[in-house]
Amino acid sequence: MSPQLSEAKRERLAEKASRAPELVVIQPLNTEWTCHRCGATGGLLMMEPPGPACLRCVGLHDLEFLPAGDALLTRRVKANSSRYAVVVRFSRSRRRYERQGLLVEPRALADAR
Repeated sequence: MSPQLSEAKRERLAEKASRAPELVVIQPLNTEWTCHRCGATGGLLMMEPPGPACLRCVGLHDLEFLPAGDALLTRRVKANSSRYAVVVRFSRSRRRYERQGLLVEPRALADAR
């Protein structure tokens, strides 16, 4: 780290670097995919080195989708949920993945509303 950074900025950078990365779930453009573990298909997938995996195989099938749009609700649910995943979809026009919402625990969603 740069010695020119203040102590507070160094601490924030160190804390951010030590956090685990967020889980990312993909809404595929091509609906003709199959899970490399069980052969199932669905509306959401998670990429693994061998190929796409369904949410049941990765253990996220019990989470509920919270669409993007309400920042306050998203922050509250994310804070109250012990497990969550970010849902993204590829935009061909912008050539990047765009956030669509979160998969969160139903209990956290009910508590936040």
